[in-house]
Amino acid sequence: MTEETIGKLTAQATELHFAENLPAEICGFTTEKIFAADGDKFIFFTCTNDELHCALKTYFHEETSEFKVAQRIGLTEFCLTNFFTEDFAAFQKSIEAELEHALKNLRDVHSDNFNRFLREKEIDMWTYGHELPVTLEGFELFISPEKPVEVTNGSFIIVNYVDFAAGSDFVLYYNIYGDVFSAESRIKGDTQVSYAFESTTLPELEENLKLNLVDELKNIRRQSQ
Repeated sequence: MTEETIGKLTAQATELHFAENLPAEICGFTTEKIFAADGDKFIFFTCTNDELHCALKTYFHEETSEFKVAQRIGLTEFCLTNFFTEDFAAFQKSIEAELEHALKNLRDVHSDNFNRFLREKEIDMWTYGHELPVTLEGFELFISPEKPVEVTNGSFIIVNYVDFAAGSDFVLYYNIYGDVFSAESRIKGDTQVSYAFESTTLPELEENLKLNLVDELKNIRRQSQ
């Protein structure tokens, strides 16, 4: 990020008194003012709950010239599109109006997120998925099919095995628009698509998990070391 952009953002933030009265804690999340560049992003502040493994950050993205809010659930990070704007004053207003609501949703991320598409797919009745081990190959079952988590573009995480210490995980998605299951692995931040789990039905997915999940986790572990 250029020094010119950093100077401009700092000046605008000062003029708008942006996050000037940010409380130390909001909805159980600890806030921290950053106001510094990180690659092509200028981070304003973060809200973190280490116990929940969830966080939110506000920033300016130089590549798109937009102000954004991203949230992290486990190791999965994605932007909240309702905060996108190129106008700093508009961004401030949306933060003031919607930040607490966003953090409450993030705090309650493991509550019942079933919609009619997930119920029609009978994920809420999927016996095999609900009997997945809570730990497997040293990974913790952070998200289970009993409590799927909505991310972006119609996708829900239905299985997420995580090793937080290694910064690596396995994520299984269901997309309601494509009506398809897909998976990816993250190895110290590097994302790899795992084609062995692509499925269109729960019986097909179940078979793929039985055949490949343990080997996939072992492979993630091997590459994480």
